[in-house]
Amino acid sequence: MSSTESTGIPVTIINQLDVELVVYNSVTPTPPANPPSTNALDYLPVYTQIATVAANGSTDFTTPDALSRLVICQESDDFPVQLFIPPILAMTASTTVTATDLQDCQNVWAFYQQLFSQPYSPEALQFNELFIGVTDVGTLEDSVATFFNDNGLPGCTYDQFSIVSFWATNSLYAWEGTYYCYLPQTNSSGFIVPDSPCGTLTVTGGQASYVPASGTAGVGALSFVNGLLSSPQASSSSGFYANAVPRNLTWEGQSPEVVLCFVGSLDGSDLTAQPYQNPTMPWWIAAYNLAYVSFQTVQLAMLLNMAIQVLSGVANGISYLSSKISQFISSNNEALNEVSSSADSVAEDVGEEIETINVDVDVDVDVDVDTDTDNVEDTDNVTDTDVDVDIDIDIDIDIDDDVFAIIDVDVDVDVDIDIDTDVVTDTDNVTDTDNVTDVDTDTDIDTDVNVEPGMVNGLVSKIGNWIMAKAFPALVKNLAIIVAMTSAQKLLQVWQQSDEQDLQNMQPAQSTGLGLLVNYMLNENNSVQTRWTTFADFVQQTLPDIGTQQMLLTTIVMTQNTDADNAANSWNWPSSSETALVNQMAQYNTSADEYQAYLLLASATYNGAVLPVKVGCDVALDYLNQITPAS
Repeated sequence: MSSTESTGIPVTIINQLDVELVVYNSVTPTPPANPPSTNALDYLPVYTQIATVAANGSTDFTTPDALSRLVICQESDDFPVQLFIPPILAMTASTTVTATDLQDCQNVWAFYQQLFSQPYSPEALQFNELFIGVTDVGTLEDSVATFFNDNGLPGCTYDQFSIVSFWATNSLYAWEGTYYCYLPQTNSSGFIVPDSPCGTLTVTGGQASYVPASGTAGVGALSFVNGLLSSPQASSSSGFYANAVPRNLTWEGQSPEVVLCFVGSLDGSDLTAQPYQNPTMPWWIAAYNLAYVSFQTVQLAMLLNMAIQVLSGVANGISYLSSKISQFISSNNEALNEVSSSADSVAEDVGEEIETINVDVDVDVDVDVDTDTDNVEDTDNVTDTDVDVDIDIDIDIDIDDDVFAIIDVDVDVDVDIDIDTDVVTDTDNVTDTDNVTDVDTDTDIDTDVNVEPGMVNGLVSKIGNWIMAKAFPALVKNLAIIVAMTSAQKLLQVWQQSDEQDLQNMQPAQSTGLGLLVNYMLNENNSVQTRWTTFADFVQQTLPDIGTQQMLLTTIVMTQNTDADNAANSWNWPSSSETALVNQMAQYNTSADEYQAYLLLASATYNGAVLPVKVGCDVALDYLNQITPAS
């Protein structure tokens, strides 16, 4: 715009609250280009204070530009109470700040905290979908208002969510308190919970300071911008550099109130900070990634809101943004992925990249159990037959990799169990000879995992919700890092052809919950019974459909792990014993009681030995195939 076009508008603000207000003009870092930028971070607001309003008073001023975006906040803590955008062609404009405005923003703040305490709740996922699924950004204002109205927040608006989100990610007034900082350590077997703080972080009066426990000098003034608390010129390798993670403390058995924690680094060493002393579990290994969907919602909503308001003053700006929305969302995800990497570096530093087993492709996920039987001839004085049973379990996961090493087709998972009965001849000094031939029947069980659009996201969401609600303490007990948790997305790529959209939209951080569960199920530090009991809890709490259970069990089977694979290969039992166990489990054939089948599996043994986990997965897949309703 030219200088004449940038002439401001006279504005009157009337304050009906009994607190002083401050007025900020929020703008983008640079003016809109032609064509407009599709980089989401180019729309991160910059606030400049331009006026104050006395309690129960009013003020008059002229906006800096014709297109101004005014954020009105409480002077005491910068808490936002109203977003006001004067009409571009108006000669004058006015707005009144009421108690209703304040209450609505407080309600939105409570909702914001709920997003992070329950990021996989149906409401949170529905809210997220408004933004990641939008095709016409011009509809967002109405769709967000409808969502709030339908979820007990009538009168709350998209603008209010945007300004409250900016406050929560840029103002330390939102998170005042004392935080105890630790330098967690890792080794090849897992995470070591530190027992003494390295320093104290104090947040008061909208300012933050760090004091080392050693009594040495601090790191200088800390700034808080877009969720990052950092010292001057800090990076992940130097200075104080920590990302804010809102979370509740139910994992630690404390109050469910949402508090702020930090994960990052101090002079290149992993750093965590929390509002209580003596951490009891390594919450930091997954806290950011498990709440990734909430970070995505908040940042995307905030930046889209700014972009919509800025581009509304540009010819065809809204339609252009709508046509480029996928690029906008992708740039936002790229920025968040970088944050996720630094926020959860402790989890990424250990563990192997997930590897699937073997190579060759087909279209279904088939579990074939082939029982091949040889003739047995036995000579004995009492006509009994001694049978030596050798069981070879070959697990072939067939995957095709493209040049990007992303699995882009369905997989044929063939679990072939060949039961070879060797010829055994026991000869005693007798004259009585009986020839006995035992023939076992061939069994071919075909289990097709019917993966449909939405199932991958459904699996990830169910696991995430279960972990956030209660399961994290169980999953990190005796924790062993077998595979890098954020690489679990590679396992999910197996289903890409059947659920392409979910896999295209899913970011690496979102697979962390699945990675935690896979690690847990393959972790020899916990008993097999304990692992299946925990799995049963997942089924009981989330009620996954049969296809989702099959997808999860197959994912565990196809994760390459030397100990688990050797245990499966060494397992010996007759097919009749497996069939008997499957039949016992099959009595639990409704969604509400399927978890009891896994409790039965947890206690199953053969000749006094517990079933290896991957053998148990095979049994569970047979069970699910048996109770699958006919199509």
